[in-house]
Amino acid sequence: MADESKTEKAIETLRESIKRGDFGKSGRIPTIAQLSKDWSVSRTTVYESLELLQLEGLLIMKGGAYYANWPIMRVPGIMQPSFSSYLAMQGLEAVEENIIEPELVAMPPALAGIFNQSEGIHVVHRMRRQGTSGSPYRLAENWYPANLAEEFLEPMRKDSTLDVIGEIGRVHGLSIDRIHEEAIARIPTTQEAEQLSILKTAPVLEVRCSNFAKDGTPLMWNKIILIATYFYLSHDYSPSDLVV
Repeated sequence: MADESKTEKAIETLRESIKRGDFGKSGRIPTIAQLSKDWSVSRTTVYESLELLQLEGLLIMKGGAYYANWPIMRVPGIMQPSFSSYLAMQGLEAVEENIIEPELVAMPPALAGIFNQSEGIHVVHRMRRQGTSGSPYRLAENWYPANLAEEFLEPMRKDSTLDVIGEIGRVHGLSIDRIHEEAIARIPTTQEAEQLSILKTAPVLEVRCSNFAKDGTPLMWNKIILIATYFYLSHDYSPSDLVV
């Protein structure tokens, strides 16, 4: 049997073994050396095979070892008031942390163009990594108008899960009434791959959201980077909304 055929068979065997639950939900799989011996192929071939299963979301690498990830927990990519609360409702141990300390900054020119705002306006910026105790799921980067959110800077620094939109509603009486979304699929940057602990070739979804109050006041701008294998995006629409 050619090496390629043997490898394909071995990958399928391991894939089915993971899905069958042979390693539990997150058990460690055999080492590369052991799989190389079992499959009678080179370690390089085993490594490339494991990378493929990582891209499928079936394996997670931690500390140089590979662990099963089954069943794959796919969750709604957007429109979750609290992502961590949603994960907790699914029985997962949610983890959320600031990876950029919340701060007052001038809105970047590129972002101003995306969200049709004037360059240089002051905004409150925060960036968090969100996921489970076993794996990151997404990066959430948010910008809020300074006149609405600057007073919440210190609470945001102390509590990475703070619902800033909820606080804006409580203090200023404004809530989100309209959202504009854009989603693109792409390969992560080197920094994003490191922050999410994924391969540089793993696909991600970048979702940009502009959130407005009923009177048109911008309340929040989001850029969310989702590990594609963990999410799905869904929308409801009527036939009259279709563009042919």
